[in-house]
Amino acid sequence: MTKEQVRWGVLGCAGIAISQVMPSIVEAEHAEFLAVASRSLEKARATAEKFGVPRVYGSYKELLEDPDIEAVYIPLPNSLHKPWSIAAVNAGKHVLCEKPIALNAAEARDMQAAAEENDRLLLEAFMYRFSPIVQKAIQIIRDGTLGELRAIHSVFNFYLKDNPKNVRLQPDLGGGALYDAGCYCINVQRMLTGREPHSAWARLSWSPKYHVDMGGVGVLDFGDGLRGTFFTGMHTLWDSYFRVSGTKGTLEAPAGFLGREREAVLRLATDRRPDSTAGKPVEPYIVEGSWSKQIVLEPANPYVLQMEDACAAIRGQRPAMFGDEPLDANMRVIDAIYASDKTGDEIAV
Repeated sequence: MTKEQVRWGVLGCAGIAISQVMPSIVEAEHAEFLAVASRSLEKARATAEKFGVPRVYGSYKELLEDPDIEAVYIPLPNSLHKPWSIAAVNAGKHVLCEKPIALNAAEARDMQAAAEENDRLLLEAFMYRFSPIVQKAIQIIRDGTLGELRAIHSVFNFYLKDNPKNVRLQPDLGGGALYDAGCYCINVQRMLTGREPHSAWARLSWSPKYHVDMGGVGVLDFGDGLRGTFFTGMHTLWDSYFRVSGTKGTLEAPAGFLGREREAVLRLATDRRPDSTAGKPVEPYIVEGSWSKQIVLEPANPYVLQMEDACAAIRGQRPAMFGDEPLDANMRVIDAIYASDKTGDEIAV
């Protein structure tokens, strides 16, 4: 351990923690994986052994009482995000909490108030935002390459097997497709456009067996002629995708948001034909194709990039990349979508 390393603990042994985030703590140069807690001490011990973690706790409270822990990652079911995030910041810990940050906007505001009162960071774990493909897309859009934005479409789907024990199928724990996958569709639209929607309209499909939403479609009105559409669900094969269209061009990520295990590709079509660039230097990652430009980016692990960003912010080296975003921003849109599905009306955000 070095002085620059942030000492992390993890509350719970959820699948996303074991498969993605715990390895990222180990891999991140400026993080030290110091402790893991679970309601099952046996499970905590097995997880700690897998990752070489020195401290094990049989309750979340015990880990939060450890004075050496500086920051915690919370991968608990959605209904537990608020109470344990607030408990963590009250204990003086910085927090990286899984998405969605809460069950609704009111909860998110309570969490942000607690973090600010304790002068602690509370970050929402939308790891995909740190991937090179998304950062490049933001740059292209902000540069005005697409002109005035007119439409944005996002998709996030996966197929969930029928398993009553899965937290995504338990309404009391905050299950449902909108919380689990649709939150990405909303977040990527807000982030890429750099704007907040004024209103939302949506229709969701509900499971009569589990009483959670299994998928849905929606429309977000960003004003000034820009509208977003999304499709999300837990009942089709895996797919993640976004496309942004403006008066001068269109940008899309045909193979998803991340680009981790393979090269990430952005396709850019503009009103400028390739021959108009003759005599000008071409960036090495741009390849002429059937579209005006195909932008290829090297694979990167967004979980590690997210962890390094949090550590740098905790050490005061730089602000967290998305630390200024109000925690209730995404949740206000989700609230409006649920309300629209219930009433059939377009709902103000």
